[in-house]
Amino acid sequence: MDLDVIFASVVGVLAAIAVIGALVFVIVWEVCAIRRTLADHRRQVAPAERFWREHATVNIPEPRP
Repeated sequence: MDLDVIFASVVGVLAAIAVIGALVFVIVWEVCAIRRTLADHRRQVAPAERFWREHATVNIPEPRP
C-alpha cells in the first residue's frame, strides 16, 4: 500500500469522526435548548394560575337605592 493512500484514508476517517461528533453535539444542544425553553414556559404559566387561585372571589358592588 502506498503511503499517500494510508494518509488519505486516515484523514478521511478523522474527518468523518469530526462530522459525526459535530452532528451529535448540535443534536444534544438543540434538545437541551428545547427542554430549557419548555421549562421556562412552565415557570411563566404558574404565577398566573397562582394569582387567580388567590383572587378567586369577585366583589360585586351592592346596588344603590
